[in-house]
Amino acid sequence: MASSSGEANKIQKDQMVVDFELVRKIAGRNLRDLGGHPTADGRRVKRQHIYRSAHLSSIPAQSPVAGLNLRTVITLQSRLEVSVLGGLDSTLATTVRWEHIPIGDKWFSKDVPSAPVKPGHEHLVLVTEFRDAWQTFFMLLAEDGIYPALFHCSAGRDRTGVGAAMLLELLGVERTRIREDFLESNLAFPRIPLSPTQLDPLFALIDESGDIDSFLTHEIGVSPQVIRIIRHDLLED
Repeated sequence: MASSSGEANKIQKDQMVVDFELVRKIAGRNLRDLGGHPTADGRRVKRQHIYRSAHLSSIPAQSPVAGLNLRTVITLQSRLEVSVLGGLDSTLATTVRWEHIPIGDKWFSKDVPSAPVKPGHEHLVLVTEFRDAWQTFFMLLAEDGIYPALFHCSAGRDRTGVGAAMLLELLGVERTRIREDFLESNLAFPRIPLSPTQLDPLFALIDESGDIDSFLTHEIGVSPQVIRIIRHDLLED
C-alpha cells in the first residue's frame, strides 16, 4: 500500500511499497456496521454483529470503536504491516480476542516477485492468491462466541472490501448493495477512488462456480456446515 488506500492497486513489480507514517494516521477510519442490509429471502443482516474498518493498531479518542463491545478483531494485514504498525490497540487488547490472518506477505518480499496482474483483476487476486487465508476467515466467523466482531486490513477498503463482498453475498445481499458498501470507502479515501467494476471479476468467478455456496466450498474450501452457521448467526430470524 503506497498510499492510505491503494493496496490492491499499488502492487509493484517486485514488492509492495508502503508509507507507514501515512498509514498510521488512518487508524480507526472507514468504520461501518455491515448489518441492516435486506437479503433475497426477506430477512436482514443482524446489526451490531459484524463490522469493518481500517486498522486498529491505535484508536483515535473520537472513534466509536471502543463503544462497540467487540469480542473479536480480525486483521487481514500482512505480517510486515503488523510488525511495523503494531497489533491491536492496548485499550482493546485486554478485552478483545485478536486474530491475525495475514494476506499479502509475498507482496512485501524482495525474494518473491509478484506475478503480473491482469488490469481490472487486482481485487480478484486478493481472493485467488490467498485462498487458505479466506478459508480460515470464514471458519473463524463460524466459531461460537465470536460476535460482535470486526475485520480490517490497513485501509479497510481492498482486502477488507473483498472479504465484505464475499460475506454479504453469502448472506444473500443483492450485489447492488454490496457494491454500494464497497464504494463507501471512497468517502474515507477519495484520492484513489474505487470503481464498482472492480468487483466484477470476483462476481464472475462466483457465477462460474454456480453460486456462492459452490464458490466457497470448491474454490475456498469452506464446508457447507460453516456456511450454515454463519447464516444462522448473522441473519435475523
